[in-house]
Amino acid sequence: METSHLLARIIGPYILIAGLSLMINRAGYQKLLDELRGQALLLLAMGAFTLILGLMMVQFHNIWVFDWPVLVTLIGWIMIIKGAMAMLAPDAMMRVAERFSANNTALSIQAVMAILFGVYMSYMGYVA
Repeated sequence: METSHLLARIIGPYILIAGLSLMINRAGYQKLLDELRGQALLLLAMGAFTLILGLMMVQFHNIWVFDWPVLVTLIGWIMIIKGAMAMLAPDAMMRVAERFSANNTALSIQAVMAILFGVYMSYMGYVA
C-alpha cells in the first residue's frame, strides 16, 4: 500500500474523532487545559511525542506535489513545529491554547474543520 494512503488511513479517523470529541465535549477539553496548566513535565512529554511523530511522518512522507498527499506532509510539518514549540516555549503554547479555548466560535470552527478534514483524509485513505 502506498505510504500516502496508509498515513491517510491513520490521520483521517484520528482527526475525525478528535473533531467530534471537541464538538461534543467542549467543557471536558477546557477542564483538561486547566489541568495541564502548571504541568511542565507533561507538556514537555506531549511536545516530545508530537515532535517524534512529526519527524517520523516527514522522514517517510516528505512529498511536495500539487495533490492531496501534500496534506499528509503538511500535517507532519505542523506536528514538528507544534512539538518543538511545546518543548522550546511551553508558556507561550499554553497562552495561545488558553486564548483559543476561550473563544467558542474559534473552537466550533476548529471542530468543524477537523471533522471535514478527517472525513476527507479517511475517504482518500480508504475509498479513493
